[in-house]
Amino acid sequence: MKLQRYLTKSRIIDIKSADFAGAVSELLAVIPDSVLNGTDRKDILKDLIDREKAISTYLGNGVCMPHTRVKGLKQKYIFAAGRCPQGITFNNAEEYKDSRMLFLLLSDGEVDSYLNVLASLARIFSDDETADKIKDAPDLETFRSDIMEAFNSSLSSAPGTAKKQDAQSAKAGDGKKPEQKNAVKGSKTNSQMARSAAKIAKVTKCAAILLQGDTFQNIPDVSEYFSDTKVVLITENTNLQLPENWAAINVRAFGNGRLSQLRSAIMVGLTRGILGPKDKICCIGGVKNSNQIDTIIVLDIEKEFSDIFVSQKNMLPDGVKPEVIERILDIATELSVEGREGKPVGCIFVIGKAKDLKPHLKQLILNPFHGYKPEDRNVLNPFMDETVKEYSLIDGAFIIDGSGILEAAGALIHTPDFRLQLPGGLGSRHAAAYSISLMADCISFVVSSSTGQITLFRRGQMLPITDKRRE
Repeated sequence: MKLQRYLTKSRIIDIKSADFAGAVSELLAVIPDSVLNGTDRKDILKDLIDREKAISTYLGNGVCMPHTRVKGLKQKYIFAAGRCPQGITFNNAEEYKDSRMLFLLLSDGEVDSYLNVLASLARIFSDDETADKIKDAPDLETFRSDIMEAFNSSLSSAPGTAKKQDAQSAKAGDGKKPEQKNAVKGSKTNSQMARSAAKIAKVTKCAAILLQGDTFQNIPDVSEYFSDTKVVLITENTNLQLPENWAAINVRAFGNGRLSQLRSAIMVGLTRGILGPKDKICCIGGVKNSNQIDTIIVLDIEKEFSDIFVSQKNMLPDGVKPEVIERILDIATELSVEGREGKPVGCIFVIGKAKDLKPHLKQLILNPFHGYKPEDRNVLNPFMDETVKEYSLIDGAFIIDGSGILEAAGALIHTPDFRLQLPGGLGSRHAAAYSISLMADCISFVVSSSTGQITLFRRGQMLPITDKRRE
């Protein structure tokens, strides 16, 4: 999917209006009538304003991303951007005064990947370094170039996009690849560890090398050490230029320990098909930002995950998309690490078919997600993060369908009495998540309020995704 064709420099402007409606109108004005295919701009503006009233599209870092679906567009997507150095106003909300850039996304009503593209762009423009660079552009031409650069970098993480630019740059000798290699070659220890890992991977017949990217300030290209072995990069950073044939798994570290992302990364790799349930993998890494490889682990996925993901077929409940699991795991990790006021927030996420889960649920409160459009209450929508985090303080579970739509919050799980087969010390949340995973085809995550540990339940089997939090 080549998204760059949907944004041109002529659609990147200086915004003169001081209010949200006027600013968005200016962005709509630079979009040709032929692309809108006869759709009235006033109707689009009304929809954008109504959506903004329902849920703010302010990302933070001075970036606002108004978006909506428009039926009958000539293109799948239409993008436009503008800078507003003095900020904007909307409904007397303070956050809009901090806006310095508006990035408008219009999508045809029939496009399925709309939320995935939105999430990908949101990750790019919510990055502190990227946002600061764009906001500090001295003139319009620089602003346009910075926007295009940031926008193009998002393509590597958008679904269905290719990573050819990195391979072409490396082949052309643009200086990036030698610089990356120096991160390994500059240290004799790193070089020796990489060579040793390659030998170990070969002897143990590993299907892939998992490289903990956050060990390094600049990700090294270790392709020469591992020849034809697949390299999978585990990192928190979503804005990366990767060598050809590399795969990336973006998961947040639970702590500062070595390979602290390993279990969650393997789970994401399994659900995405990057890794297989019978693979052996060689994991290498070290302390975060140390630039030093000091750990090599060979892991047999079949033994490690045998009770949870015994085959590709049983890996996920029927109809559940892998990206939904990734998103819930991401939110759960944030609730575990950051929580509220620095303390982990205990909560349950249950993912599966709503009709199968319904017999085992009872609302404790009025359902806060009732009545909203499906795309506005989808966890893949990046603007839902804060909403989910706030509702996590309510007793009860989040119920999410396979496509990511939040069906309910504050739901009580009630199942028939049976003997719990859980380790001692686990409470009612874990018991509820365990029981519903037995009664319905679903997968559930629990964040412990006392330890911050994230635990997965599937078919009555328990898998700790993170270690217990240490003060």
